Amino acid sequence: MSQPVPAEDDDVLTAASARLERAAAAVSARMDDLVRRALAAQEAAHAARHSDDDRARLAQALDEARGREAELVDAARDAGQALDEAMIELTALLAGAVDSENGEDDGAEDQA
Repeated sequence: MSQPVPAEDDDVLTAASARLERAAAAVSARMDDLVRRALAAQEAAHAARHSDDDRARLAQALDEARGREAELVDAARDAGQALDEAMIELTALLAGAVDSENGEDDGAEDQA
C-alpha cells in the first residue's frame, strides 16, 4: 500500500510546481518576445529590400534623365547654330534688298 505523503513533502511539491509554472510562463513570454522581434526584423528586412529596389529605380531614372538632358543640350546647341545661320542669311538678304532699293542694281539696267 502507498503511504500518505507528509504535509512537509506536499509543501515542497507545491512550491516546485509553482516554480515550474513560473519558469514555463517566463519561457513562454520570452518566446513571444523573440517571435515578435523576429517578425519585426523580417518586416524591416523586407522594407529595406523595397528601399534598395526604390533606390536602384531612382538611380536608373536619374541616369536616364541625365542622358535626356545631354541630348536636349545638344539639340539646343544645334538649334542655336541653325538660328545663327538663319539670322546671317536674313541679314544678308535684307542688306541686298536695301541695296537694290537704293539703286545699286539700277546701274546694271542702265548699261544694258
